[in-house]
Amino acid sequence: MAKIYVFLLGLLLNPTIIVADVIFFGANESPPFWSTSLPHQGMCGEILQAMSEQAGLETKIEFKPLKRLIEDTENNDLGNPRFYIEQQDFAYILPIALYEAVFYYYEPNFIEQPIQFSTLADLKHYKIGILKGTLLDKATFEDLGIQFESSYSHASIVKKLKLGRIDLGLEIDLVSKLTINRLYPELATNFKEIRIPNTIAPIAIMINENLPNAQYIARQYKQALQHIIEQGRYQKIIEKYYGKKGLPAGWLKKLQRFERLYNFGRME
Repeated sequence: MAKIYVFLLGLLLNPTIIVADVIFFGANESPPFWSTSLPHQGMCGEILQAMSEQAGLETKIEFKPLKRLIEDTENNDLGNPRFYIEQQDFAYILPIALYEAVFYYYEPNFIEQPIQFSTLADLKHYKIGILKGTLLDKATFEDLGIQFESSYSHASIVKKLKLGRIDLGLEIDLVSKLTINRLYPELATNFKEIRIPNTIAPIAIMINENLPNAQYIARQYKQALQHIIEQGRYQKIIEKYYGKKGLPAGWLKKLQRFERLYNFGRME
């Protein structure tokens, strides 16, 4: 009887965790972070697959427009949590990379009157191109008289810059560089970058709270990320896109800070 009791107690304390055969995530096409046209589906796609391999999970990425991803409240998402958390509840948000926002403009269009601004209000003199669904505080900008034109793709923003249909493109650093080099490699030096202070943001995997065994799966991904960082595998993936200088300064600490920010009280 004692042996049966111990056996049953063991089952209660260590229940079998059943995980779906495949865990699906939704991503917006945004090379080099996520893309069907790049090896391993981009930089973050490669990080996610390395994590999945380490954790023994099978993961697949489905690419959809950002607006559709935000409106779907039952899926697992990939990207900047700020675009999703007002619409959807997640069991866990795990940052796996970082990005920084920049303005781009096409210099030949501003030979006579160069782009100049020092405050947010100065931007009212320019028409700004953005990716549809990414403007989070529209009313604030409208009150300042700032004009935006939405596009469904990063390529469309770059083309509009060159044609002069917009003055500035609000973009992601690595995304804009890759898009420009793909579309206009011979004109790439004509596209100028203006870095925007304090705009570093996370790229995360977001586990839907209704996914069966969501907490267990999130824990597996979190442990796997730590393992591939300790192995140096993570750093080698980043080097492919940032060059031999490797991880930008403070990268891992910032990842941890964003993880604490988004998961305060969510998981032990």
